[in-house]
Amino acid sequence: MPRRKLSLWDMLKYEAKQFCLNTALHGYRFIVLPKRILLERVFWVIVVLISLSSALALLFIAWFSFQDNPTILVTDSTHYPIWNYPFPAVTICSFNKLSKKRTLALAKELDNPYGISAEDLALDLRLLFQLIFNNNENIPLRNYTRLQDILDMNDLSIEKVMDKIAPKCSDLLQRCKWKGEEKRCESIFETIKTTEGYCCTFNYYALKNHTFGGALANKIPSFPRRVSACGYLTALEVLVDSNPSDYFGTQIAAIGHRVLIHNSYYFPDWSAQNMLTEKGIMNLIGITPSVTYSTPSIRSLDVSKRNCLFHNESQLHNFYHYNYHNCLTECRMNISKHFCGCIPFYYYHETGTYPKTRICNLRDIHCLTEHRPLIMNSVPGFDFSTISPNHEWGTEQHVCKMCLPDCDYVDYSAESSSGIFTRKYSSNQLNLFGGVVIQHQSVVRVYFNDLVATKNRRDVVFSWHTLLGK
Repeated sequence: MPRRKLSLWDMLKYEAKQFCLNTALHGYRFIVLPKRILLERVFWVIVVLISLSSALALLFIAWFSFQDNPTILVTDSTHYPIWNYPFPAVTICSFNKLSKKRTLALAKELDNPYGISAEDLALDLRLLFQLIFNNNENIPLRNYTRLQDILDMNDLSIEKVMDKIAPKCSDLLQRCKWKGEEKRCESIFETIKTTEGYCCTFNYYALKNHTFGGALANKIPSFPRRVSACGYLTALEVLVDSNPSDYFGTQIAAIGHRVLIHNSYYFPDWSAQNMLTEKGIMNLIGITPSVTYSTPSIRSLDVSKRNCLFHNESQLHNFYHYNYHNCLTECRMNISKHFCGCIPFYYYHETGTYPKTRICNLRDIHCLTEHRPLIMNSVPGFDFSTISPNHEWGTEQHVCKMCLPDCDYVDYSAESSSGIFTRKYSSNQLNLFGGVVIQHQSVVRVYFNDLVATKNRRDVVFSWHTLLGK
């Protein structure tokens, strides 16, 4: 006798019954078991429907939460070996921004139609200090204009003048060591422009099309240096001379140096971690790094959802690759250009990497001073004085809105300790300082604190398969 062909409805009922009988989910089997009264079956149907509704509700809640906060940051390891971290850039800036002997020498060379003596002209040249900090609103514009006229007559650009009168790294750095081996300071340090004026930097790779400005450039590694040991004897050591007799213009009422600790690919500006080193001390700066990386799942998210950018997802004019810090720097350049029609000399780096723009001169200082709060604040271009009590944070519309945090980055936390610098009782006094008359010097040592550090992972809260598993 031929078997009766089952209809689609009969097949669905059969499969549903088999599912209820064999599933591990509680309650389903009591709906279809034989010899069950109708009331019991209805009860279990209601229980199952309530469970399904609750599960779907929780699933939707999780989904909407994911839409608002799709990423999570977790610590992968607290014992990630130190050799996996690039050593930070170390930038040393003297408190003194104008060399007295160099400024006086320049004043004697300049032709001026005003009949000003070299000594008085040298004092006028101190106005160039305002191109770095532009924080004095009381200096009349005519003073700036007269000095700028003299510089123009002598065909001297602001960059050229600032370079001439700034203290030189060859005078500042007397002895250097890297990984316990003595090095010529000019072979590992170079002069760069920062928001502190001209400074001496080690392990710096931020600029696009940049070549090392010190000696033995062909021996400089292509990527930031690393170390495989920790402790104050294992990394960078520098003997720094304060030379107080050459001081002619300072922002800080002290004699010494500012040591900036920052990522090798970051432009050193006001936001960099800094340690103050006065004359006559031994300064130990211990570094604790941490790295944060993002998984491929993060890259697949829309930028508006993850709220971060990878280094190769955006291009900057001046800098080697994208990072949030350098993006804000270029944004500040654009604000200066927008309001004052020029860019401060310390922002202008390599010829051809930034659209042709005039470098700010002494006639622009009043404009730079007026807009300094907009340029320097943490949200460049936003006027915090206009904030109402009911202001909704996170809604600021500013010219840097295209700058997003980094998806991958290395952060450095520095701590400093110091003591009086004397070699009177030292058993190895000739090791680094032999032949040097110790008078106004200080020693800076920068090193990693430990052999291991923290590694963080940024990941999606859950992916489609974890959502399905839920």
